[in-house]
Amino acid sequence: MTTQIHRNDTIRIHNPKTLDAERLPAQRIPIGVSGDYKPCIAQLPDGELLLVAFHTIRTGNTKHIGDEAFEMLREDALLFRSTDGGLTWSEPEVLPFVGREPYFTILSDGIVLMTAQMLPQDVRNEFDHARAFVHRSIDRGKTWQSREFAGEDLPGWEPGAFIFYSRNVLETEDGGLMMGVGCANGYDYQFRSDDRGETWYLSDTCTYEHFECGQVRKMGYPVCAEAVYRKAANGDLLALMRLSPKHLPPLPGYDVPDGHWDHHERLALYRSKDGGKTWSFSEIGSTYGEMYPAILKLRDGRLLLTFTVRDLHPPFGVRAVLGKETPDGFEFDFEHDRLMLDTKTPVGKDSGGGFGCTVQLDDGTLITSYSYMAQNDAMRCEVVRWKLPKVQ
Repeated sequence: MTTQIHRNDTIRIHNPKTLDAERLPAQRIPIGVSGDYKPCIAQLPDGELLLVAFHTIRTGNTKHIGDEAFEMLREDALLFRSTDGGLTWSEPEVLPFVGREPYFTILSDGIVLMTAQMLPQDVRNEFDHARAFVHRSIDRGKTWQSREFAGEDLPGWEPGAFIFYSRNVLETEDGGLMMGVGCANGYDYQFRSDDRGETWYLSDTCTYEHFECGQVRKMGYPVCAEAVYRKAANGDLLALMRLSPKHLPPLPGYDVPDGHWDHHERLALYRSKDGGKTWSFSEIGSTYGEMYPAILKLRDGRLLLTFTVRDLHPPFGVRAVLGKETPDGFEFDFEHDRLMLDTKTPVGKDSGGGFGCTVQLDDGTLITSYSYMAQNDAMRCEVVRWKLPKVQ
């Protein structure tokens, strides 16, 4: 393990209601080097922590895609480990695969799954479209096998169409797995695995309220892109989606942003009662410019939702709100007890990524990972260790 600098700090609670505090003590621990971006933290069954981020190396060379010229780059996934509750972290291991915005799912038996993307301008991408992968490790992230969801897997895919995936993989009660994969020209699918992620097959074509195929075609990406799946107590499938405001009902009391900047997108909740074929829309309570959700069930039974304020409402960074499970899903209060986990990106700068997954240790300590933009415009990754106060 390497020695990290631990900086004592506080977390402000905006509009406290049930939390008996205005600030919480916290400890911030930097991870990696300047330029590392969008970390995702996860916990193995024995308590070891894994953290994955990615680092972009610009080559100065150019790749022409259609009528546009893009700078070629190389994006590597970096794996860090901690065995002492996030106080110290290993040096990064460069993983042997492409890993833009890598995102963990840890299965109940400890198998590690990681979704990741390859941009068309990556030096290892011989095609002119973004590609989607799920990587799998049965030995704690020491060795990996990869499965690409390619155009030939997606009926209706057209050459050059962007391919993307859900963030997480949903594990069902029978041990099966489910994830979403789609392409930019208006097609979304559910893929399933019956062998713990070793092989995958297309199970369903998906349709979503407010998104006819022609509308999706204009969006430029699939509806299921970056979805976070969860199963309700009544058996419904739930998906927290990050979507353009252009295609959803306007939020009362807010000006609708123009939708041309993806940092203006927002969260919506979609529900399926037929195993993932058709999905209906409802609001979750957040607003424009908020995205990258992650839900953690706390040891006391409450739910913690982390998400990133990416634009419109500075300071940008990771927030958390508390909620509870209900028979048909969950409820969160976005107005009260808003935990300002990360506000380090200076006002006036673009978003520093955020991402913001959280794990909880046996002693109740919570550890949230995130990236932010420093004063010199460089991205930096950190974790913050903190605890919730008692409920009033």
